[in-house]
Amino acid sequence: MTSALMECLPWDSRHFGFRIARARSRRLDIDAYRALEAACLDQGIECLYFLADAADQSTIENLLSGSFDFVDIRLTFAGRVSDIPTISQSDEVSYRIGKEGDLAALLPIAGDSFTQSRFFVDRRFGSAKAARMYQIWLEKSLTTEYADAVVVAEVAGRAVGFVTCHLREPGDANIGLVGVADSARGFGCAGGMLSYSAQWLSERGINDLHVVTQGRNLSAQRLYQRCGMVTRSVKLWFHRWFQSTG
Repeated sequence: MTSALMECLPWDSRHFGFRIARARSRRLDIDAYRALEAACLDQGIECLYFLADAADQSTIENLLSGSFDFVDIRLTFAGRVSDIPTISQSDEVSYRIGKEGDLAALLPIAGDSFTQSRFFVDRRFGSAKAARMYQIWLEKSLTTEYADAVVVAEVAGRAVGFVTCHLREPGDANIGLVGVADSARGFGCAGGMLSYSAQWLSERGINDLHVVTQGRNLSAQRLYQRCGMVTRSVKLWFHRWFQSTG
């Protein structure tokens, strides 16, 4: 069920085991807060996501005074595909388009790579279900049309990292997930996969690239900055819990 105030999220609700919704508005005054709270209580919502503009101090104050928990900083980086440095294949690391057979090696990496996200930080989601969510995202990316391509890094013949690529409007694309095995850190896999992704996207007429990361993920921010990307937007995630999830 949806309303003018919020959108119920069936997939999130099924996966985590309680009713979840997302507020439609990015702004919140006192009257809007009361209406949103009433709608959530009426529909039995247990967790509400709210994404606010980091510069909207009034909304942030209303959220905090209204029992919302601040859980994440959402940073969007943007850049030109042509500005991403070219990194060649090496004797140690190679890059290619992933296939379904890579899942056995990549799923554990997906489960371990996103512990800085809001779903891990807010422990009421449960770390096991949060990890499984990212594994499902990767699985769908490799086995369905959820992603247009999954770029994989290989070390010694084994898949050790992945980047999911999503074509959007003509000339525009998003990077979805970026994950690297702990054992492969220090090989430059993330930068190499972005370089390979940029080449793949360029061949398909893509000029502009966007990627989202967390404010607490400094290594990802440095990676995107090295690739010539700049901060496009800063938003703040809040969660409001209406009753115990047990």
